Amino acid sequence: MPRRSYNQYCSVARSLDLVGDRWTLLLIRELMIGPRRYTDLIDGLPGIGTNHLADRLKRLLAEDVIQRRELPPPAASTVYELTRRGRGLEPVIVSLAKWGVDLLGATDPELSWRPDWTVIALRGRFDEAAAQEVDEAYQFVIEGQAFWARVHGGELEA
Repeated sequence: MPRRSYNQYCSVARSLDLVGDRWTLLLIRELMIGPRRYTDLIDGLPGIGTNHLADRLKRLLAEDVIQRRELPPPAASTVYELTRRGRGLEPVIVSLAKWGVDLLGATDPELSWRPDWTVIALRGRFDEAAAQEVDEAYQFVIEGQAFWARVHGGELEA
């Protein structure tokens, strides 16, 4: 299948040529949380077809947005993770999370939800100015899954 393009000499259009396809930014969201195996990505992207995921991974690998890495034993598994270039999309995802929070409304049991998406929501709601003097570490346990956040000098690592 040929790649779709806006055919515009514009940085926004060129960026969207790469990451504007359906599922791509959600795939980036998953990798912002940490390295993921292929099966983790399938689990974290409810509704994505395996062919769509394989296509997105292949394209993002070719464009140096993500990389594959082999974990040492005992895991001995292949994971996907963001490259430096891919991590440059983190502010975009966090801005989308911040912008979209008012669109959520009440929880809906028909919609998919995963505890680790809370990490992105936390980044989207973080107030750097209010946290300038904070030096704390926090642990959150959501549905049995542990998450850590560290605030230091107005910056959040989650």
